[in-house]
Amino acid sequence: MNAYEGQRLLKSEWETFYPTVNIAKAQKIPAMNETDKEGRCCQRCGSTSSEQVPAGFYYCPFCISLGRISSNQFLYTFPVTPLTKRSVSCQWTGTLSQAQNEIAQQLVRDQSQANTFLIWAVTGAGKTEMLFPLIQDYLSQGKRIAVTSPRVDVCNELHLRFTQSFQQEKISLYHGSKRIDAGNQWIVCTIHQLFRYHHTFDLIILDEVDAFPYANNPFLEQAIARSKQSQGSIVYLSATPSKLLLRSVDYCYRLPGRYHRRQLPVPKVLLSLFLNKKLDQGKLPKAVTNELMRLLEKNDVLFFCPSIPLLEVVKNQLLDKEPNLSLTTVFANDEERLVKVENMRDCKYQILITTTILERGVTFEGVSVLILNASHQVFNKAALVQISGRADRKGPFREAEVCFVTSEWTRTIKQAVKEIEENNQLAREAGVIE
Repeated sequence: MNAYEGQRLLKSEWETFYPTVNIAKAQKIPAMNETDKEGRCCQRCGSTSSEQVPAGFYYCPFCISLGRISSNQFLYTFPVTPLTKRSVSCQWTGTLSQAQNEIAQQLVRDQSQANTFLIWAVTGAGKTEMLFPLIQDYLSQGKRIAVTSPRVDVCNELHLRFTQSFQQEKISLYHGSKRIDAGNQWIVCTIHQLFRYHHTFDLIILDEVDAFPYANNPFLEQAIARSKQSQGSIVYLSATPSKLLLRSVDYCYRLPGRYHRRQLPVPKVLLSLFLNKKLDQGKLPKAVTNELMRLLEKNDVLFFCPSIPLLEVVKNQLLDKEPNLSLTTVFANDEERLVKVENMRDCKYQILITTTILERGVTFEGVSVLILNASHQVFNKAALVQISGRADRKGPFREAEVCFVTSEWTRTIKQAVKEIEENNQLAREAGVIE
């Protein structure tokens, strides 16, 4: 089983990713086809483009993040080799709760009844572990699986947890800054990478379906549709699904409580009336610093900021007042981003000052959460709920807290707090938390 089977790549991509493969034996198709209208249809993403380079060739601007594809090029592919049924073992040593296990088993049983499924579970409910029986079932039947997410951090975390729990399986990982070619039966990738496949996967699992840039993006929905076998299934995972998604799936399974049976931390709102004025002056209000130091007495802290420039402001202010603090900043294009996330997991920082890049899909043990300027437009309701869900995800109870710092009690903040409280109420009624 070759990792490259099933991928549709340009000649330049074959030379970069698989330089020893002889593409003379590959199937070859035009990279862009003529259409009835003016322009060309991209055979990678399916978009129609009328854009041309000075030499007169058409190119596709829609999937250019994967590298430019133009009408004078070809795509090369090796058809996938049929896989045989086999025994697949899982080395995960944990145990699903009764509620988790009921959903996991029902999801397996319902595969013959429909094609679209949603696991609607609160942050930290153990959605990934609930997938293990389904994944094991598909692999044992010789079927192919893609697990995808809009976020690089989520993909890295999923790949780590899968390789730890399925130690005998070859699991590939693809995103903009990394390619691990382990095999083609099971891949973990960002959604854009799926444009390199065509009708390949029997099962696609889409984590964080409501996250940017996938949410409300018909273009990326095409990546899922084009890479899936015609009769394949899609499983969506979300803690904050949209009403449209809830209406569109065939089956929905809801879990309002976490696997460790503790309630979700309900955010405390810290009002700071002159917050924006202080931040514009490059200062942190004393009340914010005091709250941070209080949180640090019991846990490390994820400190969320609404913009990249604020990261350095917060860092400098904190070090001026407490020079011995161990802290750092991280954002999407930070070259040391992956290292810093691992360092935070290893408790090498007391404070990780971050943008919304860490709002979902990452798990740290023993952290509280502080959101600076929670009324900022970048923090919509889903973001506030997701960020709040970083606290008390795993490990023994350490009284982790969530604090929203704001100059005004906005409707969005009220909605986020209300949703968390409602999930706790539903979980108590269902008997899934203490």
